[in-house]
Amino acid sequence: MSAKKVLVVDDNRSALKVIKAILEEAGYEVYTESEPEKALLFLKHETIHVALVDLKMPSMDGLELFRKIRQLDKEMIVIIMTAFGNIESAVEAMKLGIENYLQKPLNFDELKMTLQKIFEKIDMKEELAILKGQIEGKNTFENMIGKSKKMRDIFRKISSIAIVDSTVMITGESGTGKEMVAKAIHNLSKRAKNKLISINMAAIPEGLQESELFGYQKGAFTGAYNTKPGKFEAADKGTLFLDEIGNINHKAQVKLLRVLEERKVEPLGSNKLKSVDVRIISATNSDLKEEVNKGNFREDLYYRLNVISINLPPLRERKSDIPLLAVQFLKEICLRNSLEQKSISDDALEMMIEYRWPGNIRELKNVLEEAAVISAGTFIRPDDLNMSSYSDNIRDSADDMIPADMPLSEVEKRSIINALSKTRGNQTHAAKILGITRKMLMHKIEKYQIANIVPVRTKRKKMSE
Repeated sequence: MSAKKVLVVDDNRSALKVIKAILEEAGYEVYTESEPEKALLFLKHETIHVALVDLKMPSMDGLELFRKIRQLDKEMIVIIMTAFGNIESAVEAMKLGIENYLQKPLNFDELKMTLQKIFEKIDMKEELAILKGQIEGKNTFENMIGKSKKMRDIFRKISSIAIVDSTVMITGESGTGKEMVAKAIHNLSKRAKNKLISINMAAIPEGLQESELFGYQKGAFTGAYNTKPGKFEAADKGTLFLDEIGNINHKAQVKLLRVLEERKVEPLGSNKLKSVDVRIISATNSDLKEEVNKGNFREDLYYRLNVISINLPPLRERKSDIPLLAVQFLKEICLRNSLEQKSISDDALEMMIEYRWPGNIRELKNVLEEAAVISAGTFIRPDDLNMSSYSDNIRDSADDMIPADMPLSEVEKRSIINALSKTRGNQTHAAKILGITRKMLMHKIEKYQIANIVPVRTKRKKMSE
């Protein structure tokens, strides 16, 4: 803490001068007021850590002033001073939450010791708040969330490559957060003060890709009524993010390669080159190396774009991040849609961790948004989660373990064991996966004595709501 600010309120002006001199000598920043009303006006415009208030004042007593101070600042600590040290006023002061109670004439050593202890507590509280913020923030990086080793490694790599100007290619399945990585690289780079321009090549018809990237002159083609700069010019001195780069046509590939080599663009309909200073980050969810082998993507362009590569893992390979992502997304969804803040039940979270998430983070957000809207109460439960391929995933993994010559009864038994194992013994959820009623599942569990093989839960875990 840089300045330790104390406000002293006392109708005795001589006492104010003495206290101010002693506390300033002790290193405090001291303000004084002889009228409680003026003290309240002062507090509306100044942040004070501790108020030293006289109990008996003509216009407003110290306890009333304390109540009004609390309305302005709930965190401010108040010390009451009084020459009338009766028990009733002391008890009332403590009930109101007043930190200390000092008798007049003041013992200045006691006063300084009291303030020292108070400011030590304030310092400790600030340190704990900072630490808490660090703990809560340690799993976030440039708005990305992750504590898994794979994501921590990616965060470190982003920090390293952001400071250079090399081209970067980001690969990974759809929905893994490739654009978030591009934003992080830009935000941490020397280009952060300039624009990050993003363009999805898959969303642009092939015939318009050149004009979108490199711009065009008036009259360059039918409908070109005005000169329009392309994305490269718009991103000058900044970063250009080319998403779904595998969808760029051959003609645009040739011109893009020229930009990478010469740092100049030639708008359609012009024979003049324009210099551009742009860092290029590209992304794809396809195997560009395979596209090179097929002749669909230029090999020289591939190596120009893929100077530094970042491969984002699918969500199923970073399961330890799912609870963090789910909680954060749910908070944002409820806030954005003005919904009552909701939590995720243990059963639902287990189900989410087991699921393979073919749509990755994008799918997780969509599932949670639907669940937040349709769920009743303050908890999201398994039945609220619309994950259509969940049972298919489990059945597929169960089928892989079943030999062709296995008796039907054993197949049924193994299927039930597998479903209960996947749901951590949750009978309601297991029955839903198997396509039978819970009552029938209970009968099968007893028939095959499955409760002796896997733990079976008959009731939902108790949760304080």
